[in-house]
Amino acid sequence: MSKLKQTRDPDLSLWQSAVDEVVARKRAATAPAGAPALAATRPDTTQTMVQAAAADVTAEESKQPLQLPTALAPPAVEGAIDTVKYCSNVARKLAVAICDGDKDQEAICRAQLGKFTVCDAGWMEPVEKYVAFKLGQGTIPYRRYTDIDEYVIDGKLPDNAKLAIVGDWGTGQDEAKQVLQQIRRKNPDVVIHLGDIYYSGTSFEVDQYFYQIWSSVLDLSRTPTFTLSGNHDMFAGGAPYYALLDKLGQPASYFCLRNDNWQLVAVDTGLHDCKPGCSDPTYLEDSEVAWLQRRLDQAGDRRTMLLSHHQLFTAFEDIGGSSAVNDKLQAQTGPLLEKIAIWIWGHEHNLVIYKKQMNILARCVGHGAFPVGLTEVPDRPKHPEIATEDFRLAQGKEFYAHGYAIVELNGPNADVSYYQDTDEDNAVFVDHL
Repeated sequence: MSKLKQTRDPDLSLWQSAVDEVVARKRAATAPAGAPALAATRPDTTQTMVQAAAADVTAEESKQPLQLPTALAPPAVEGAIDTVKYCSNVARKLAVAICDGDKDQEAICRAQLGKFTVCDAGWMEPVEKYVAFKLGQGTIPYRRYTDIDEYVIDGKLPDNAKLAIVGDWGTGQDEAKQVLQQIRRKNPDVVIHLGDIYYSGTSFEVDQYFYQIWSSVLDLSRTPTFTLSGNHDMFAGGAPYYALLDKLGQPASYFCLRNDNWQLVAVDTGLHDCKPGCSDPTYLEDSEVAWLQRRLDQAGDRRTMLLSHHQLFTAFEDIGGSSAVNDKLQAQTGPLLEKIAIWIWGHEHNLVIYKKQMNILARCVGHGAFPVGLTEVPDRPKHPEIATEDFRLAQGKEFYAHGYAIVELNGPNADVSYYQDTDEDNAVFVDHL
């Protein structure tokens, strides 16, 4: 497994997407004759430009960005990695200047990427890609119902069904493929992805790091599959995500999949994900809250499983800068929680088994594929007031294990089994609902 760097800043993620696509296409162009047109394997930080972009993004996030020169003079940069990190920084700021129409900044940056400088002119390719991404974003094509009873799906969920749930899976790495192969071997009737195709949900990433792998491993003609809206899916404007929904036959970013005994209600928390700095927690559209209320009011004897990308609360991260609870989401969903048997979300790249609290049994199943280093998850919860079971993912040499959940519906009852890819035969925890 190779390390990836992710950021929750949309613009920085978009820069990573630009660099990634340029590197991936160049690598595909040098493939031997007869090889596939493009192998769906993501470039990682063993590639110089990807490593440089990751280092540049890390510096920016830590509020210690490299400073551009104020004049048209070559920079004083020492060391190979410092040089390429600097070049990523110059190229990214050139792309931003072009998008902003800042001619003075554009001239300075172009000079640093020109001939007889330390920076390879090849950095102009991700600049052009970023500009195309940014200027082509448009408005997220969110699908708002015209009838509150739309997006209810009957006939695809057997009474005794097996479902697979995997979160934060769209990395394109070999580990993602292995997780999906384990899921396939369990012969699920339905597969649901909780969202996030990295880095920004561009058309290239959606196709190469999600759909090509998803459709080659799963039999989509036999197995209905769905994917929720994550924050990374929206960073490129959301259009590629919605095109993916059409390929999968999914009506919208939120839906209700039901049989006579259960309904799985998926909501869209990706539309209003926090802006850079994460000072504003995400929330649901008011119309979608009304739609969710309607699903619960009309449930009859059905029990409800709620699915989302983002979490209501967290023990290991911060929401909105410092809180353990998304107060906006709590205000919208709190009155409804007593009608929900379990809420499963992703977003954090972890498997967290929460004790029942705030009137809801909740699980974080975000350990689908994103590589998480052994030092990246604190030994103790950051918010100990959020009660969890005593469980941690297995540790490899450098990274934590990945995995998924399997839901088995048996009339009005359900078992939810949580797996790690280190042992596909034995669940690490089981809920009996």
